[in-house]
Amino acid sequence: MKGFILVAHGSRREAANQEIADFTASVTQSMAARFELMGHAFWELAEPSLEQAIDLQVAAGATEIKLFPYFLAQGRHVVEDLPSVLNQKREQYPDLKLTLLPHLGAMPGFADWLAEQL
Repeated sequence: MKGFILVAHGSRREAANQEIADFTASVTQSMAARFELMGHAFWELAEPSLEQAIDLQVAAGATEIKLFPYFLAQGRHVVEDLPSVLNQKREQYPDLKLTLLPHLGAMPGFADWLAEQL
C-alpha cells in the first residue's frame, strides 16, 4: 500500500496548521489514484509530527511512503532534519520504502508556474 505525507514546518498559529491540513485534503482528491494513504505532518510546533504520521501510515498498512517537503528552500530541515528522521524510520521499519521527494522550491516547473500566477 502506498502512502504520501506532505511535511510542513508547523506554526504556533492554529489557522496556519489548519491551512496545511485543508490543502492536503484538497490534494488528496487529485492523488487518490496513486496513493491509498494520504496525510500531512509538521516538523515542529504542531502535530502530527513526521514520526507520528509515518507510524500511522505503517499501522494502516503502508509498505511505501513518499514524503513531500512543503518548503521553498534547502534549509536545515530539508537537508539535515528530514533525512535524519527517514534514516531512523528505515531502521525501525526495514521493509518500508521511504522516499524523500524534492522540496517545493525545487519542483520542476515551479518557477515557471509561479511566474504565470503573478
